[in-house]
Amino acid sequence: MKKLVVLMMSVALIVTGLNAQAPVSPLAEGVKMLNYEKNKSALAFFKSALEKTPGDAEITFWYGQALLAQNYDGVATPAAIKQAKELYQAALQAKGNDAWLLVGMAHVQALEGADVNAVKQNLEVAITTTLQTKGKNKGKPNVEIVNAIGRVFSELPSNIGDHQYAIDKLKEAVSSNEVVNPNLFINLGINYLKLGGEHGGEAVSAFNEAITRDPKNAYAYYRIGKVYQTQANKESLEENLKKAIEIDPSIAPAYFALYTYYSDKNTDIAKANLDLFLMHADKDPVFDFFNADYLFQAGQYDASLEKTKALDANFGIAALPRLSVLYAYNYDRKGDSVAAKKYIEQYINTSATDQITNADYELAVKVLSKFPGTQVALGSLLEKAIAADSTKASRMKYYKLGADMFEKGNMYADAFKWYAAYSALRGIKDEGYYYKTASLAVNAKDGAVAMAISKDYIAAFPEKPQGYTFNVKGAKLIDTANSTGVLFAAITLQNEFLLKDAVKNKQSLVNNYYSMMGYYNETKAYELAISMCDKVLELMPGEAQTVKIKESLVKNWEIIKKNAGAPKSNNDSAPPKKN
Repeated sequence: MKKLVVLMMSVALIVTGLNAQAPVSPLAEGVKMLNYEKNKSALAFFKSALEKTPGDAEITFWYGQALLAQNYDGVATPAAIKQAKELYQAALQAKGNDAWLLVGMAHVQALEGADVNAVKQNLEVAITTTLQTKGKNKGKPNVEIVNAIGRVFSELPSNIGDHQYAIDKLKEAVSSNEVVNPNLFINLGINYLKLGGEHGGEAVSAFNEAITRDPKNAYAYYRIGKVYQTQANKESLEENLKKAIEIDPSIAPAYFALYTYYSDKNTDIAKANLDLFLMHADKDPVFDFFNADYLFQAGQYDASLEKTKALDANFGIAALPRLSVLYAYNYDRKGDSVAAKKYIEQYINTSATDQITNADYELAVKVLSKFPGTQVALGSLLEKAIAADSTKASRMKYYKLGADMFEKGNMYADAFKWYAAYSALRGIKDEGYYYKTASLAVNAKDGAVAMAISKDYIAAFPEKPQGYTFNVKGAKLIDTANSTGVLFAAITLQNEFLLKDAVKNKQSLVNNYYSMMGYYNETKAYELAISMCDKVLELMPGEAQTVKIKESLVKNWEIIKKNAGAPKSNNDSAPPKKN
């Protein structure tokens, strides 16, 4: 029996080693509050903890993180940055270069715009001062300090700081330690997302690694759901968000993610999830913003505006920047374009790029393009959005918005460039592509490009009439006097197509024969001009105007024959050479 007990204990130790996890920190509850965006609760938690253990560097770090989280749109306010800076500076003066405090101060420095290399240098000092000096982990960094670094970069906007640096440090810590806090993988995944949406797969893999080590990690499932939300993958986002809620019904951000997904699809489901979010989130009157947003989505614009104005009066747009967006949406739906323009410009011009959504840009283009002269400024704005968002779907959307905007403003050369960029990303040359690009080139008065696209159009879709039509239109832009033969050749090619059904295409053929008649008349090839009259009269026997034109051409032809002798007949399949 004793041997059996010893054997069972050995097996248990082996299993435990395979799934080694860091011990749960007494601060874990406060960190969970930050993850769940219960920022006021987190601030109270860490303040209380610091009061109980004054001078504790780790608690001071997290208290500073909670200070920086006191916002409503994910961006630390100047006041919060100032408070955190004063906290960390005072602690550093008291304790010297403590690693936790150096990491916290690096967060502040990055937000203040310090040189990225200087910030990383301070972080390297923090890592070096905590290298383990004995045991099997000798020479390895303290994983909790590395995790704190990962946390800092995960909270920084995508355009601030070196997120690849954080990824490298997190991966190094994960690979060199047997006992790994699942939060390292959470921060690894978030930092992958900061590099751009094309790293979504790597982010999901990191979040799944957190779940492998902690199957009840609701936050990891929530983060996976958020990735799929950006991809509009309904099945996967619902599966993961609902799994997060099943594990921990108090995870308020999961309800909010479902609310935002359904807000423009199903107002009943959206409202149910909004109510659950408000039930589990920190109690804050500012969250009435979401009720105002719901009323807008439900089409109750006056009620939404009333709540928006009340929030503006109580908190101000400086504290709640997205009030400007809500104003703009409501005024746009109510037909007040001037007010909508004022508020969407205010938001776009004062917000960080990664805070502006696709829908915000769409609204800006919709509203501002109603006003003459705004297209160039909007184009610059969309270029910034494209530079900040590397996801293919978003970039395509922005390019299409720009193309449509410039086309609506009759700025066809710009529309062509933006549509070409959109099409390059789309990677499909279907009939819609050829039709749109040829049409834009014609409207932009670029005959050479229009003809080049039209010839590709004809090659790809020889049975479609539009390619031949655009080819003729492009030729007319080049051969404006119908005297070089370019238009003649384009019309001849189109006639080959039209003659497949001469009855159906009678009017188009008549128009073309008149153009060819004009060319022959211009080049004094009267005999061939007369033959074009005959072709028209075959389609429209006795047509009076054509009969008169033919009579005039015959007289001219007779005069030439009488005065100089009749020249040799020319083949009407190609224009004669000009003298």
